[in-house]
Amino acid sequence: MPPSLRQPRLRDRLAPLGFLAPNVLGFGAFTLFPVVLSFCMAFTNWNLKPAVRLQFVGGRNFVDLLWVRAIDGSSPTVLCLYALAALLLCAGVLGVLWTAFTEVPGSRAGGVVVGLLGLFAVAVGGARGAEGVVVAGIIALAVVGAMLAREDGVWDLGVGVVPAIALLFAAGTLWGLHSSMWTAYELLDRRFWAYFYNTGYLMMGIPFAIVGSLALALLVSDDLPVGGTTTRLVGTGISAVCGVITTLVLFGVGCPNIAVLGAVFWAMAALGFAFNVVAFRTIYYLPTFTSGVALMMLWKALYNPETGPINAGVMAILSAFGSDAAAPRWLASVAWAKPALIIMGFWTAIGGTNFPPALIDAAKVDGAGRWQRFRHVLWPQLAPVTFFITVMSVIGGLQGGFEQARVMTAGGPAGSTTTLSYYVYNTAFQDLDLGYAAAISWVLFAIIFVATALNWRFGHGVDVEP
Repeated sequence: MPPSLRQPRLRDRLAPLGFLAPNVLGFGAFTLFPVVLSFCMAFTNWNLKPAVRLQFVGGRNFVDLLWVRAIDGSSPTVLCLYALAALLLCAGVLGVLWTAFTEVPGSRAGGVVVGLLGLFAVAVGGARGAEGVVVAGIIALAVVGAMLAREDGVWDLGVGVVPAIALLFAAGTLWGLHSSMWTAYELLDRRFWAYFYNTGYLMMGIPFAIVGSLALALLVSDDLPVGGTTTRLVGTGISAVCGVITTLVLFGVGCPNIAVLGAVFWAMAALGFAFNVVAFRTIYYLPTFTSGVALMMLWKALYNPETGPINAGVMAILSAFGSDAAAPRWLASVAWAKPALIIMGFWTAIGGTNFPPALIDAAKVDGAGRWQRFRHVLWPQLAPVTFFITVMSVIGGLQGGFEQARVMTAGGPAGSTTTLSYYVYNTAFQDLDLGYAAAISWVLFAIIFVATALNWRFGHGVDVEP
């Protein structure tokens, strides 16, 4: 019998399985088993405290996490109306997203309605100090920008207006019932919702990081007009001399911090003359491969309200304008802690992005301007990459926040920088309540799954017309 028709021997069958066994066993031991175990733990009161006996509690952990309880036997009418309005709000949001990325009649008219709602939310929320309402208004305005920017949007009245009207009605109903609802009921776990809000707030830096990365990539895509070899050598020498003089003078007058900044500025200028744009690409790429913990420790020192150079610069600017206002306390302030983390994340994320110049060479030959090259050549080519970055950034944002909270703020002040991932850690390893921590993890998984599904539904396959 020819060798090709022979039945494979047992040894031949086991050989490939032996090569696959380490990966299969590793996946089972370190991925599949922990996932299954955590799912089972979520339905128990598993606790590492010796006094707590292990029991099956069903869905009690999820109820305690997501639901409310009545105060003094309140009527369920308000709760029912509030829940229906919340469901209508969710349906309205999904409908608005659908009209924002789909060509339907009335999409732009619906965008105007949502825009007015967003402006009202920003104005009223800002006047009443309701930070969450302001954030919701800003998100609504961002969605409106996407709806109105579509060239295929339709101004005529049509089905595109319906989700916007539903969203407006639901938001108004929730606003009107807010006082009655939270007088009659209270959340079973206030911390979960507060930390969920913190997680969403910190994710507001994602679009700025994406836009900043693209802008930086455009900025360093072309060589600098530094001339020939002689001009570059002269420029490098002059920059070095200016750096030495600036450093000596500022140190001499007692301004060491400004002297260091001046030295860094002139050093970057010298590198730019010597190596052209390659020097700046290298500098901007540094945050990408620098250790995250090291960067966080650095930024923690920069944000120090007493000795940090950021506040030193802020106070110098305020003094120059004759203002006696106090500088922000950054990580030590409830109001400034989350914006401080967003700024740090923005600085960390914008480095390391580039695109191949071949995409725009043909447009340059045809005489296209910078804006024309970006709008009709570069942006359509980058749309799939932008979609991928958006999906991964949303997933990372919902999972993130642990490192910053652990290293920089310990979740404070007053829990203002605690995210859901850090809440899972605290519940499991400080409160020793493994069952409840597992329930939080699976709720977080559900949120990430829904967010990814929405991204895939409304972002996948969206074409940018060249």
